[in-house]
Amino acid sequence: MAFTRAPVSLTSGQVTKKTMNNYTALTPPSPTCSSMVSLMFTLALSVISVAAFIGNVLVVLTFIKTRSLRTSTNCYIVNMAVSDLLGPFFFWPLYVSEGMLNPNIVFDESWASSVCKPGQYFRAVSQAVSILSLVLIAVDRFVAIVYPFKVILLNMKLRVILLALSWLIPILFGLPYALFSRVIKVEDQLFCRVMMSDEDTTVFHATGICLFYFLPLITIIILYSVIIRVLKKKPSPGESQSSHENAKRRQQNQKVLKILISIVIAFFICWTPLGIYLFLRKFYPGLFPQDKCLLIPAFTFYLFPSLSTVDG
Repeated sequence: MAFTRAPVSLTSGQVTKKTMNNYTALTPPSPTCSSMVSLMFTLALSVISVAAFIGNVLVVLTFIKTRSLRTSTNCYIVNMAVSDLLGPFFFWPLYVSEGMLNPNIVFDESWASSVCKPGQYFRAVSQAVSILSLVLIAVDRFVAIVYPFKVILLNMKLRVILLALSWLIPILFGLPYALFSRVIKVEDQLFCRVMMSDEDTTVFHATGICLFYFLPLITIIILYSVIIRVLKKKPSPGESQSSHENAKRRQQNQKVLKILISIVIAFFICWTPLGIYLFLRKFYPGLFPQDKCLLIPAFTFYLFPSLSTVDG
């Protein structure tokens, strides 16, 4: 939830805009930046968006049509797929309004303002719901494998409540994106930013990183570590009569676990570069040279996060 497009370093031709107590440095793309750069990014993002849309729609339709797949784990996977479907709908208007489609095209400020708030808000909500879905998947597998006799406690009513909370918490926490996102015009370039005081922005982003990045990541690592340890344990003597069934069940659980772990790893790899970039931009801005084509924000804010919508 702390993920929002960061400003670009300033050198020559720099413009600084003061809003409240927060200084936001912005540099529009240089006219000398080749349009081929934007074309390549747009092509890559188009392929990713189409793949994400088709893949997530197929996940949802398969779950609905196949009764045998309506397990608790798959419920959370579908929840993640639905949240990933939000990405393309609100991602592209934001991408276009900020001039990433073509830096030489100037867009109407009123149109950019109309897509700024929903673009920032639902993008953040989508990311947070996906993260919470990964946590719910890990918890579900943990109970099913480590405490199989307590699976009955995770009844349908509780699952519905957990699914609802996985949306309600991000919707409420992400309200500052909807309330304080603004379009800033620097020369001929438009930027969509969350405009709060420097102190409020720091607190909001730090809280978001803790709640929707570090805490879920630590929780998932702990749960899957315990699961792997349990699956590697040899069956007890009392299980010898059904050793074949137990071995088959363990192999199946291990296969499913490998798939789930790969999804988790891919998701956090996609979002980690942006978190690192925002941290370095805030505390070590001198590390970044002038970026005429906005390459670093394009990779960290658009390309890598978009890949996360495909991993489901």
